[in-house]
Amino acid sequence: MAPETMLEQALDFPRQLASGLAAAATAGIAASRPQAVALCGLGGSAAGGRLLAALFADQLAIPVVAVDTTSLPGWIGTDTLVVCTSYSGATAETLDWWDQAGRSGAQRIAVTAGGALAARADAAGAPCVVVEAGFQPRGALGLLLGALVGVLDAVGAVPGSAALLAAAIPSTMLVVAAERANTATAEAEAARLAGCVVVFYGSAARAAAAVRLKNQVNENAKATAFAGALPEMAHNEVLGWLGSKRHDVPAAAVFLRDKDEPSAAADLHGRIVELVAGDCPTVLEWHGQGDSELERTLALLIHGDVVSCYLAECEGVEALDIARLTGLKAAPAE
Repeated sequence: MAPETMLEQALDFPRQLASGLAAAATAGIAASRPQAVALCGLGGSAAGGRLLAALFADQLAIPVVAVDTTSLPGWIGTDTLVVCTSYSGATAETLDWWDQAGRSGAQRIAVTAGGALAARADAAGAPCVVVEAGFQPRGALGLLLGALVGVLDAVGAVPGSAALLAAAIPSTMLVVAAERANTATAEAEAARLAGCVVVFYGSAARAAAAVRLKNQVNENAKATAFAGALPEMAHNEVLGWLGSKRHDVPAAAVFLRDKDEPSAAADLHGRIVELVAGDCPTVLEWHGQGDSELERTLALLIHGDVVSCYLAECEGVEALDIARLTGLKAAPAE
């Protein structure tokens, strides 16, 4: 049974990773050896694909692309695998991608907790990885990431990735234990971010983590947040912070760091932090715990998720509430 609060769903991440991997392992997925993979999803269901492509970039045997446009790219064809992820199984855009992929003759795999997507996969005789139901899509990241890693390992797109992710689970358990034992740090950071426009920055895999955490602040805390990537932001966005200072905008910057950043990247990161700190009253640097970059990035995801839940409390909102989203999805197109 899924935990009842967003905070507990966030802290369930390690168990979810194992469950997602197990679901993929029992889905009967063959080593199809596609020439490329498109990972299709939106919202909370898109985070796993975006993170997978970033976390395992160095291990990719073929191109793996996260797709979030309404139409599939023109390169989709018979030698391509399209993985459609919708936790609810009811996301209209994802169902449309599924049908588009079928018309293109692409190989298809569904990742879902059930619903129409599972039914369409069954009707097509396509593999379907069914993960646990009952979570908020954004609270099911471990399930979806674990399932996607298992799928791409099985088809030969990211060889060995399932074992690498499984090996990282004990480290994430330590992170969760630390978050439970010391709530003061996350609570204090949430208090500093309250009332601010929050911008997350990261390089390499942490750029994808920045997008995930931006989305968590948006959905959990109902707060304005954005994400950027280094080194790209050093060529444009760093100038935008001058406007924040000029107009006295209540803003906060959160930099996702890694102890093994290449020296040039670490130097640039440090100089950017120093510049932004001169324009912005609140600057945080987060470092993940773990022996590998994978473990440390997963740790950052857990910590940021926890902070977003405490930020919801600071903002006086209910983290679970998504009434505006459900209303938007239910509204007829004009």
